[in-house]
Amino acid sequence: MHAHIHYAFRMLRKNPGFSATVILTLALGIAANTAVFTVTDAVILRPLPYKQPDRLVLLDATRKAQGTSNGFTLNRYELIRDHARSLSGVAVAANDSLNLSGIGDPQQVPVARSSGNFFNLLGIAPQLGRLFNDADARPEASGVIVLSNHCWRTIFGGDPHALGRTVYLDSRPYMVIGVLPASSQFPFLSASELWLPRYDELSLFTPERLRTGVGYLTAVARLAPNYSLASASAEMRVLDREYTERNPKAPDAGSQIETRVTSLEDSSTADLRPRLLLLSAAVALVLLIACGNAANLLLWRAAARTREVAIRTALGADARTIMLQFLSESLGLALIAGMVGIGLSVLIVRAIVHFGPAQIASANPSLDWRVLLFVSILSILTGFVFGFAPGWHMSRADLQASLRTEGTWGTASREQSRLRSALLIGQVTFSLMLLVGTGLLVRSFIRLAHTEMGFDPDRLLTASVSLPAAKYATPERQVTFFRELVQKLEQTPGIRSAAVSSALPPMKVRITPVLPEGQPKVPLAQRPFVVIEMVSPGWFETMRVPLRWGRAFSDSDVASAPKVLIANEAFANRFWPNENPIGKHVEVGRQMASEIVGVSQNVKNDGLTAEPEPELYIPYAQLPWSSMNLVIRTAVEPHSLIPVVRKEVLAADPEQPISAATTGEELMESSRSERLYTMLLLGIFSVTAISLALLGLYSVLSYSVVQRRRELAIRIALGGTNRTVSYSIVREGLVLVGIGIGAGLLLSILMSRLMAGMLYQVSRFDPLSFLFAVILFLVTSAFAAYLPARRVSNISPWEALR
Repeated sequence: MHAHIHYAFRMLRKNPGFSATVILTLALGIAANTAVFTVTDAVILRPLPYKQPDRLVLLDATRKAQGTSNGFTLNRYELIRDHARSLSGVAVAANDSLNLSGIGDPQQVPVARSSGNFFNLLGIAPQLGRLFNDADARPEASGVIVLSNHCWRTIFGGDPHALGRTVYLDSRPYMVIGVLPASSQFPFLSASELWLPRYDELSLFTPERLRTGVGYLTAVARLAPNYSLASASAEMRVLDREYTERNPKAPDAGSQIETRVTSLEDSSTADLRPRLLLLSAAVALVLLIACGNAANLLLWRAAARTREVAIRTALGADARTIMLQFLSESLGLALIAGMVGIGLSVLIVRAIVHFGPAQIASANPSLDWRVLLFVSILSILTGFVFGFAPGWHMSRADLQASLRTEGTWGTASREQSRLRSALLIGQVTFSLMLLVGTGLLVRSFIRLAHTEMGFDPDRLLTASVSLPAAKYATPERQVTFFRELVQKLEQTPGIRSAAVSSALPPMKVRITPVLPEGQPKVPLAQRPFVVIEMVSPGWFETMRVPLRWGRAFSDSDVASAPKVLIANEAFANRFWPNENPIGKHVEVGRQMASEIVGVSQNVKNDGLTAEPEPELYIPYAQLPWSSMNLVIRTAVEPHSLIPVVRKEVLAADPEQPISAATTGEELMESSRSERLYTMLLLGIFSVTAISLALLGLYSVLSYSVVQRRRELAIRIALGGTNRTVSYSIVREGLVLVGIGIGAGLLLSILMSRLMAGMLYQVSRFDPLSFLFAVILFLVTSAFAAYLPARRVSNISPWEALR
């Protein structure tokens, strides 16, 4: 065996151009597979960094009819915490945003509020100091916080003496007691810089308001020994009935709400799983195409070595020896390609992490022993796959004829020709599948990019401002701050208009039960939930959202004035079809009825791909929030005004920062980023696959021209022209491509069913995507086939016959 390996590497060194081509071809396929496997392993396959993660579950109060989350309320959490026997522990957390001061410049930071047992339930140990306990969550306990690793390294400079330091969140003192490890992951929550054990508080609500049924918590639990998901779900149904009996007027009570129990591991990857599986399938096809290409190249080279193998056979080498020799060469090429592929995969993983969703970055994908084992197995299998075919054919061919004839096309050559053709057809089939998939995603993204948003993002600047409850405790102070700030901004050069809103499209922030006029008067929990948004006067003008009927809000719509609303078209069409909605009344939550004074155009409020939900706009002065978004229509480039806006906010309150300053265009781009990311990756893989397939076509036809040189010379000598002979070569290649395209179209139809959930306003049988893929492949294939066919013009019939 050692002799085979030594001879194999000597042959590879002897043909550096051939070896480099095969290695690079395989390295691309191995690198793509390694990179996607690395990400998939970190996000899906690798267990979450918790103690016994398979026993952890998420709890969610869900509306049965729509299957949508209703949010987990404080009262529901306490009932399950105190009475559930199928769960050994229940913890909750909620995202919030607070102003951090006492270290550097004031800044707004994302925080997480959790119950005292949160980290203990998950089994997370601190990197420094200690984490929360139940005593820290009591109302009388002093304020303590735990830092994320990112916060500790960036805001606190990685100072080990940060423990015990006091900082201020919304002007309240908190002491740092611990730092989370870098490996901490919380995919079921938004990223947070700080953690505090005040889960029964929230910036936008009073503690009393949280007790009325606000769904703001995320609940995670651990199954008790000998209990399963099914048994826990059965107990939740019993507790749901008890909850309704105890809280009959709560908005999350009633038979239409159920507490669902789902695996934490499955829930955490539900959004990314389809895309990663699609990319995994795509890179597997790329590797198969690369293997087919390498096999074709080896078959070409094996034919050139026919006399060499025949001589070795005549000297006593048996079929097994010949097979081992070819496998040794192919395995040597694959192992070298694997090492090159590891280097390339590191770059690909970095690109995926940098441009991909935050959930991938938080999983911290890296090359570890799993990945190295995967590359080793992949390289060995790859070497065996593309080395077996030429070795098998050469070991069973009648090579003694090669010693009697010079270049005759024998039986073995015809078998190799058929195998090369089959490999080429497979390459075309798989490449077309990737091209069709890319076409569907491109068409979907184009539709998404041209979707009507309902507002004008051009020259629009947005920024978040969250007022601390300690300083702005009353609604009047909050309203005054934002009213005066908007007035100052509108007087600033470069700003055309300004307003504030509680949400930014295309997402919603708050939903509430409503009772529109004319609807049956039912309890609060049974009323339909709609999106509500608080906006200041001038918001519709600043966002350029046209009104269909009625009027916009004015400065006279204050707290003491009659309650008014503006409905979007979706709301008016749902509750008052074919009626004039102006003057109708709606009960919003527990408030008294408000009058509809206007109807606006729909604005995307449930993501870019979903139709706008019914929505009500409320004057900010009549329902104030402490956390709002500035929306500013500019006359100049929006980014240039960010320092100006920050300066005006600090002038209004020296301790008040702004955060998330961005433009309307960037807001839309971030909403489209995941689809763009998937489309670009699949596009890169499909271009790689097509390139490999075209290279395979070129190599097959080039080899055909070389091997049929005598036949082609005879045809020219008998009167055939170079043009007609060249045409026959091109036609031969296009016939193989046509067979591959037919098979590829059939498989693409099956594949498109798996992609249906990723498409937007595009049918999975979209004719343009399929037609574009076929035409592109035929055009590029014709060019790839023409290049070797040109060699016919260099054939001299007299030279070939002589």
